[in-house]
Amino acid sequence: MDTKRLDQQNRIRDFFQQAPETATTYRLARAQREMRNYQFLEREFDLLWDAARSCYEHRDWERLVTFREMFQPFLDLRGFWEHSLILNQWAEEAARVLGNALDEARWRHDRADMLNQQGCYHEAEQLYQASETLYRRLNQDEWALKSRHMRSMVVRAQGRTTEAQQLCQSIVTEARKLQLGSWLAHPLYVLALFARDRGDFHQAATLAEESITLLSGTQEDAMVGQCHTFLGELALRQGDLTKARTHLEASLQLVQKASALRQIVNVQRLLGDLVLAEGHYTKAAAVYDEILSIFESKRLGDKLVLGKTLTSRARLMIETKQLKEATQVLEGAISIFKDLGNVKRTADASLLLIGTYIRQGRLL
Repeated sequence: MDTKRLDQQNRIRDFFQQAPETATTYRLARAQREMRNYQFLEREFDLLWDAARSCYEHRDWERLVTFREMFQPFLDLRGFWEHSLILNQWAEEAARVLGNALDEARWRHDRADMLNQQGCYHEAEQLYQASETLYRRLNQDEWALKSRHMRSMVVRAQGRTTEAQQLCQSIVTEARKLQLGSWLAHPLYVLALFARDRGDFHQAATLAEESITLLSGTQEDAMVGQCHTFLGELALRQGDLTKARTHLEASLQLVQKASALRQIVNVQRLLGDLVLAEGHYTKAAAVYDEILSIFESKRLGDKLVLGKTLTSRARLMIETKQLKEATQVLEGAISIFKDLGNVKRTADASLLLIGTYIRQGRLL
């Protein structure tokens, strides 16, 4: 940044420090105009965050809620989980003070979403259940069902497969009863996960494709992209690299359109796995290194995707006979998965680690 511009910014900051009310009014109005301009929001992040915090400190609940509605999508899509959680907790407190129980339930669900995406499944489960209970009390059955749907996903992530599958089946039944139409795609996607986990790849693909059909014309780009990601990963597991590339490239276009950074990074990781499967080791290394640099430069807080990327990087190291380095990377990935309570990922990475020990002649 040039000296002149820096000096100008400092003078503006000094002025607003002397007039905090004016600063908040100006920044909120500017942010509302630019709420879909993520480059602007990222550039002005610190100033906007100061304004939101000022609203909370002065118990300016109405403007705090406005900040939350404007700022939250950007924070979530960019993976700024720490700030996102704080802002959401402030907004939930505002909803209680203002007597808005519906917003309180909604923001509790949103907070659970953030924790879920960070891999904090137990905390997320409790919040989803609390949100569902509050929605039921408010006779908001459709929203209650959506909280239960997300609860089924975090129950599954904790390894309680039977309970999660029963929850999911009950959700599908109630969704059909409530005639929720395209939303049915969401629990069908979870059923696809169960089918994949038990090795029924054909049924898994059928359910994911049905989800895409239901979502046609809904503008749910991120969810359609997620379905294509699932199908791409499924094809990759089956060794159909052409089909995998078709789905992953379709997914990348959709999640980029939705500006969903954490999903973009995950698709890029799978594309790295694809070129690794094709034997292009240098290209794969470049993909993984770029993703890891994004975690550093963008303050991305998605530990699950970080753990997956480290595992992919370790697989590449194993292929290139860098066993000592692969061991260190896998130990880092396992530590992340353990912290998240992700039993399946911990087990998978541990098996890979055992393989590297054996190749090095090390006994456990």
